[in-house]
Amino acid sequence: MNRRSFLIGTGTILSTAFLDKANWFLRNQNAVVPFFENNEPAQKLYFVKEAEDCYEIKLGTPEYGFPELTYRDWLATYEGFELPKGKFIDPRDLERLWEDYGMEPGELDLVAAMEYYHDQWAVIDSPFARAHEYLSKIDLFGKDNGKGLKIGDLDFVAPGGPGYSDNCGVFSEDPITASLLQARLIELGHNTSVEIVGGA
Repeated sequence: MNRRSFLIGTGTILSTAFLDKANWFLRNQNAVVPFFENNEPAQKLYFVKEAEDCYEIKLGTPEYGFPELTYRDWLATYEGFELPKGKFIDPRDLERLWEDYGMEPGELDLVAAMEYYHDQWAVIDSPFARAHEYLSKIDLFGKDNGKGLKIGDLDFVAPGGPGYSDNCGVFSEDPITASLLQARLIELGHNTSVEIVGGA
């Protein structure tokens, strides 16, 4: 786990005055300070309340978003083994299908059991994994040794982290972090909105 906070007063927006405004919006509207009133953001991050004092950040949707795949889709997406529908299957691929996966062609379009691909989806394509990938590549916090008021918290959890199995994601215990993250993304030129979902 890698917990980080925002240094107030180092950017063009992140100031003590903005912090007061963020606290007002949180207390009175359970919302992030609005920046996108007249235009649509390119993408959305959601601060989703999962438990008391625990928010999980998701990119693109506030839902868990687990997809229903056929075995054919699963093989193509997560195993790199493409068997296009309606096309002749090479005998070598038929052999591999049986020997490596214990499957016959007639099973390819059945709905796959979630345990076949849940863990792969969770660390690659899930809304929380996509949020982790996006946010971990941005210089959100500047210099760690900067002195001053540090507020908020983002916990970056990589696959295999303690208590999180093979999941990955970004978590927060303080909803004020949503507005601080929004402000920092705006400062860095990102057309990404942040929205709080749940809680009050």
